[in-house]
Amino acid sequence: MALTRIDRLVSGLLTHLERDEELDDEATRRCKRHVREIRAEADAVRVLVPVEPRPENEAMPMVVDRGPGTVSQRGPEPDAFERRRERSESDGPE
Repeated sequence: MALTRIDRLVSGLLTHLERDEELDDEATRRCKRHVREIRAEADAVRVLVPVEPRPENEAMPMVVDRGPGTVSQRGPEPDAFERRRERSESDGPE
């Protein structure tokens, strides 16, 4: 997802700003504040968009809780998980 890439870019930029010797302390502080704001906005968007399933779980319904500022993916729905497990056990080893 693009939000993950944004987070990685922002992390790299923060690291670069901490090591940059060309900026004075005030400019560095202000730049870091704005970059952190970018990260906060991206995190706010991440809470609003649906959770992308991992390829191995695409067909598996997941239990997802959304709260203020958080999204928790708790795992597969128990009944769906049991059905898949029973199916894979009946197929046997390949």
